[in-house]
Amino acid sequence: MDYYYDDYYDEYYDHPDQAAARLFHRDQSIDVTIKNCIHPSLRFASQYITNFIAINLLFSILVLIVRRIFPTARRSLHLLSCFFGAVLVYSVIDHGFYHFLQLAVSLYVVQWTLYRWLSGSSRYIKTPFIVIAYGIGNLLVSELLEPSPEVWNRIRGTQMILLMKALSLAFDTEENHPLRNQLSVLSYSGYILCPANIVLGPWISFSDYLNIWKPPPSGIEPKHSRSSSGRRILIHVFRIVVSALMAGGFLLTSNCMIDYLLSPITNWKWVRAYGRALSFRTSHYFIGYISQCSMLAAAADWNRAEDEGFVMLPVSSLYRVTSPMAVEFPRSLVQVVTAWNIPMHLWLKRYIFRTTKRPFGTGAAIALTYIISSLLHGLHYRLWLTLLTIGSWTFVEHEVRKKLATIYSACVLVGKCPGSCIVHQHKNNTVFCIVINSLFFALNTFNLIYLGCIFESTEGPPEEAQQDKSMFGSWAELNYASHWLLVFAYLFYFVI
Repeated sequence: MDYYYDDYYDEYYDHPDQAAARLFHRDQSIDVTIKNCIHPSLRFASQYITNFIAINLLFSILVLIVRRIFPTARRSLHLLSCFFGAVLVYSVIDHGFYHFLQLAVSLYVVQWTLYRWLSGSSRYIKTPFIVIAYGIGNLLVSELLEPSPEVWNRIRGTQMILLMKALSLAFDTEENHPLRNQLSVLSYSGYILCPANIVLGPWISFSDYLNIWKPPPSGIEPKHSRSSSGRRILIHVFRIVVSALMAGGFLLTSNCMIDYLLSPITNWKWVRAYGRALSFRTSHYFIGYISQCSMLAAAADWNRAEDEGFVMLPVSSLYRVTSPMAVEFPRSLVQVVTAWNIPMHLWLKRYIFRTTKRPFGTGAAIALTYIISSLLHGLHYRLWLTLLTIGSWTFVEHEVRKKLATIYSACVLVGKCPGSCIVHQHKNNTVFCIVINSLFFALNTFNLIYLGCIFESTEGPPEEAQQDKSMFGSWAELNYASHWLLVFAYLFYFVI
């Protein structure tokens, strides 16, 4: 009995210095972290990224060769795209091919049938909306019928990219008859299976797919000096290498470094929440930079004019997938939404928001945009509610800052005013604007922690149906702080 009491006393009533030392103690040394986490992560990243770069570079080189031999044969592009896309999918995805195949085939059949029988027959029936309804319904039913959550989690992103391509194709060919004339089974298959973006994205339109790899006009060859061509190749290789290194760095940060650096202070719940949220975001950046790397490798001989003057990729580049700096240091949540997945943001803005804004109004268009964005991710309940919260916050923040900017004539809008702003009296560099913008920066950083902590970087969303009781455990641990702040901000909007 005395022995038990001594242990109990030593454990709970030790010296304050010993308690502090235990509080900041690391569970694993740096050597153990390197051996058990960094080395395996580097092996995985190198193998995974190499698959994308090698297959897409080979695809790009063969397209260039075939283009020189058969400059007018466009079928060769589609055939090469189908072959290398199928090889890439087979090399990185183990199972679930039948889901991809049935969705791709059925979407083409539905779209062809609608064009054949309904196109132009009624102004009240828009074929793209029918394709959207069918595609999302097919996606959700397939997820419900898939017995293995792990299999579906592997192909979730691939299915989403496929659906985005097919839906954008439905919108683009609705009124553009010359583009529709270029659509065939072979060109559709080449677009859907394009190795540059079949697995992880980014989404590109059918027109972009045709323009990137099309041969130059007959008799017209691009005239580059040897030095300028060499510079373009070096810049392109540099961008591929930088994207691959960034992907690997974000994977190591997500898997290893966050846990190692924060482990001594994880007794505090907000530190744990910060670690989970940052791990989730860095895992997303890992995927985003692989996607960017894949696109760069596949289009080795093509640059838009606005890309030529930069060594690093400009924000406006077609290759750009995500912008970590804009997400991690947010002026507003609108900036976070825009920079999180740039191609998907453009897709939603172009095909959902603008299409529904005129008939239904801005508010309904925003709501429909967030609903479609949620459904494209499948039965991911946490994501649904997270996007609902983000949508509510972006609306409230926009309206509050708009009111403050009007009342005080200050540059505090969600978007940064130009340096020569003539609308507002108080410019960006005034004390008032710096304080207000800093407060919103702190609020948005807080929301990044709160909204991201509900996710795990390696979780399996389909299993959430059996975990409803603990689904919001992370938010409950933080006392639903962001949601209470949202209510307060909404009331503040009506008061001012």
